[in-house]
Amino acid sequence: MTDNLDRYRAPALTRGLVILEYLGRCNTPKTMKQLCDELELSFNKLFRIVYILELEGYIYQDSERHYRLTDKLNFSHSVEVMSSFGASDTCQQLMKEFTWQTNQSCHLATLQQGQVRVIAHQQPEFGPSISARDGSLLNTIKSSSALLLLAMSDDQDSWSLIRNYTLDLPLRSQLCEELIKIKNNGYAEASHDRIIGLNSISYPVYYLGKSVKLVITCPRFAQIPGDENELKALLQQLAENLSAALK
Repeated sequence: MTDNLDRYRAPALTRGLVILEYLGRCNTPKTMKQLCDELELSFNKLFRIVYILELEGYIYQDSERHYRLTDKLNFSHSVEVMSSFGASDTCQQLMKEFTWQTNQSCHLATLQQGQVRVIAHQQPEFGPSISARDGSLLNTIKSSSALLLLAMSDDQDSWSLIRNYTLDLPLRSQLCEELIKIKNNGYAEASHDRIIGLNSISYPVYYLGKSVKLVITCPRFAQIPGDENELKALLQQLAENLSAALK
C-alpha cells in the first residue's frame, strides 16, 4: 500500500493544497516571502505553484503584493477563520471603538454547525447595557443576527439554519416577507421576545468582499436617550470596517 502511495505521489499538487489550506487558516494575507518562510519551502518550489493557483482563480495578489484566497473554494475550516478573526486585536479594537462612540454594547455572530453563535462582544465601561456573551446561541427566527444571516447568506448557509424548523404556511410566508425586506434594506431590526423595550439592530460583515459570514449587532433599550439614526450609521460603519479587516 505504501509503495502504491509513493508511486502516485504528486509533490506539486501537495504543495498547492498546503498553500490553499494555510491561507484559509490564516487571518492575514501573505507575501511570497512570508509563504516561503512560514511553510519552510524554497522560492523555486513555490513560485510556479502560486502562479498556477492565481491563474486558475484560487488566489489573487492585492496592490501590496499580498496573496489572498478568492471565494472559489468554500473551506470547511471557514468557521475557524471567523472565530480567529473575532478574537483578533483588530476586531476587538474596532468593536471597542464603537462602544466608546455610542456607549452601547455590540456583539459579533457567525454560523456554526447550523446555529448562530456569538464569537465576540464588547460592552461600554459606563452606563446601562446588555450584550450577548461569547458562545451564546441566538434564536434562528427571532434574533436580528440570525434573520440577517438567513436573508443575506448563500443558499447553503441559509438552508443549514432553517432546516430544523417546521413552519406552517402563514408563518413561512411571513418569514419570507421579512427576509425580503431585510435584504432590500441591507440590515435587520428585531424586538426581544422576552425583554420589553430591548431592540436589536444588525449589519452584515462581508468575507472577501462578497459573502456574508458574520453579523455585527447592537442591542439597545428604546428608552435610553440617543439618536437612533446616528447609532445605525455608526454600526454600519463598524460593519464596513470589519469587512475591510476580514478581506
